Amino acid sequence: MPRTRTTFSPRQQLPGQGQLYAIRVLFTGMALAMLVINDMVCRGQPGTHLWLLLAGVAYPHVAHLLLGRHGGRRGQAILVADGLFAGSVIGAIGLLSAPSAVLAAISLFNWTIMGGASLVAMGMIAAFIGVAITGTQPFAPIAAGDCTALDALAAIVLLSYFFVIARLMFGFIGELRQQQAELQAAVDVADGARAIADRALLGVLPGSAADKFAEKGNLPSIAINNATLLLIEISWPRGESPTITELAESFQVCDAILTRHGFEGIKTFGRHYLAMCRANTGPDDAVRASRELNDYLRDHQALVDSPTAQRSVRAILHCGAVTAGLVQPERFNFDLLGDAAEALLSLASMATAQPMATVIASPAVRRRLQDATGFVATYGNTGTELHILSLVASP
Repeated sequence: MPRTRTTFSPRQQLPGQGQLYAIRVLFTGMALAMLVINDMVCRGQPGTHLWLLLAGVAYPHVAHLLLGRHGGRRGQAILVADGLFAGSVIGAIGLLSAPSAVLAAISLFNWTIMGGASLVAMGMIAAFIGVAITGTQPFAPIAAGDCTALDALAAIVLLSYFFVIARLMFGFIGELRQQQAELQAAVDVADGARAIADRALLGVLPGSAADKFAEKGNLPSIAINNATLLLIEISWPRGESPTITELAESFQVCDAILTRHGFEGIKTFGRHYLAMCRANTGPDDAVRASRELNDYLRDHQALVDSPTAQRSVRAILHCGAVTAGLVQPERFNFDLLGDAAEALLSLASMATAQPMATVIASPAVRRRLQDATGFVATYGNTGTELHILSLVASP
């Protein structure tokens, strides 16, 4: 599946530092406007704080050039400098005024959302220093009725500033939602791919091997002593060749019944199903599983495409030491190796002379059986001893 990349439109929001720069320019301009009105209208002393006006015009640009492109503590230093500038304007206007309250509220808001308590503390210290620099009489009240324009401008500044902040936050939240949606879509794709991979692993590997590979990323070979090997051959009447659907239905039945009896499916090939059990009771469990499987396939003819078809099984049993692992790692070809596996194949070749609905067991299996009722000893075409159990009549 091709990887998707997030594209950015030309109208996307400015980067974070660019937003802060724009906000700082807006805040500084509003503060200077209130300072000008204060000096000209309220106090009737134009040009009293000309140096502060000139410094305020240059401040946002110089501060951004020196500190605005940095993050971390250096990035917060510019917010502390904002406090020094705001304090200077507050000291020039007077603490006991609405414009000063507006500047203080905006500064406190900026420090809180950008840096928390520590930045608030440093910003307030810088603001008091600014007040001390410009406030010759910071607590001197302004004559009533002289500053209606300044109070109105302060209200406009407060509303305008928080409107801009709200607009930027709205855009930022929208961008976060879009990123969250894209991330969730990527997670869904990854989860779907993982589910497909897990199903593929379970399709080519036994369950325990698939779990180990998913956990560790590799699958080393493992030696198993006294394993019980069961090879199931499913037969259709009159030598008919089954369809893919019929084989799939039959193998699903094998999975369910053999798993319930402690066997794990290893692989399938043609009409054969190879399974293994590690329990000491494996031989007896294999006989019970073979009998149940044969009875089920015989009694459930309607599962196959031909309603009159009656399926049966031939089970070949052997036990011994095997090595389980990937014989073709690049193809996840899992198989069993060892003398026991070779002996099982040899038994399967001799079992072709035996009728269906039977269990063909090796002498090793016969010795481990706790209940050998119904087994009859015979010899194969090479003189190998075999033990045969008919599954036609259930005991």
